[in-house]
Amino acid sequence: MNTVPEYTKTEHRNWVNSQQDRMTSLVEKWASINSGTYHRAGVESMVNVLLPEFSKFDAVPQILDLPNIQQVNDRGALQAIELGPALSVRCRPDATKRVLLAIHTDTVYSVDSAFQAVKHDSNRLCGPGVADAKGGIAILLVALEALERFLPEEFQNDFGWEVLLNPDEEIGSPGSASLLQAAASRNHVGLLFEPSLPDGSLVSQRKGSANFEIVCRGKSAHAGRHFEAGRNAIAAAASIAVQIHSLNERWPGTTFNVARIDGGGPLNMVPDIGVVGVNVRYSDQDQEATILQTLDGILTAVSSATGVESERFGEFTAPPKQVEGLTKTLLQQVVETGTELGLNMNLRPTGGVCDGNRLQRWGLPNVDTLGVRGGEIHSHDEFMIIESLSERATLTAELLLGWAMNEIPWPTT
Repeated sequence: MNTVPEYTKTEHRNWVNSQQDRMTSLVEKWASINSGTYHRAGVESMVNVLLPEFSKFDAVPQILDLPNIQQVNDRGALQAIELGPALSVRCRPDATKRVLLAIHTDTVYSVDSAFQAVKHDSNRLCGPGVADAKGGIAILLVALEALERFLPEEFQNDFGWEVLLNPDEEIGSPGSASLLQAAASRNHVGLLFEPSLPDGSLVSQRKGSANFEIVCRGKSAHAGRHFEAGRNAIAAAASIAVQIHSLNERWPGTTFNVARIDGGGPLNMVPDIGVVGVNVRYSDQDQEATILQTLDGILTAVSSATGVESERFGEFTAPPKQVEGLTKTLLQQVVETGTELGLNMNLRPTGGVCDGNRLQRWGLPNVDTLGVRGGEIHSHDEFMIIESLSERATLTAELLLGWAMNEIPWPTT
């Protein structure tokens, strides 16, 4: 039986709809700030702009510095990378029901990218990060404002929430992993605001992902006088790249993307460094050991044949995410709530990964595509559909108020 007066629903729905223009303006403003993952100053600027918006709640936001991470550069050396800060807000952390709302502030667009401007037409916003995922931040913000505005006082003490905006999701969240894991342990349900598909469909299951750098170390020599004394690291790297690419036929649904080869030098010198960058997507976590054994077997064979030593760096950054247990229950509740609002709530699997993969690994059931309807992400044609801001903010507010007021069964029971 519906225990929430219908006028309450009408009031909060009307209020969220009234925030449409404000949300659009916020996304335009945020997308005009370059917050590429490796642009620390830009990410920091983004957090500073967000801070006043998240200071309006009865909770104190915290800016959290992340540790440096180590990455292999194009010369095969490990170098320290400084990341921007995360933003955290915790409201009523001792409540009996606790929800994590999370999304990232970083984008894939570097500070020198040609894609910096935001373009606005009647129904679309095109710009860097508008869908992935600055539109999601606006949805999260307004949904929480609706919750705090319309939740009756008698329900407040039992319902708490936490916001975590991390700056490194686009590279696998290596610096913020400990923050995500801690947040997963403190909460019962997770809502993430990655973009939905253009028709509004939610992502159901996701593949896992791994990033590897393979460093080949040969021996330099003069290409004319002492060619035979050299050990060509680029040739070894190329052989490794070709053999890894051939693995795409090995296991159905598992892909190996050889993304780059770096190294080398002057044309009259046998190159002593070659670096291969590879991304792997896979559907079964049990494949991880086999994938590593296969990659290492290729490295060993090439080293034996060429005399070029090779070393593998990197890790599995996100396990596959399956629709099971409480995640399945949570998805069903989102679909039912969205359907009541007249939204398209189809479910589709994807090869993409996000922090939802990692949070589920750490025990937090979650739905991870509550962001805007959008498309062409990770390209210079990225766009979001403007009306989806109020659509998805209403959906999220409806879920939060429903759980808090016992209209929607709490998913952990």
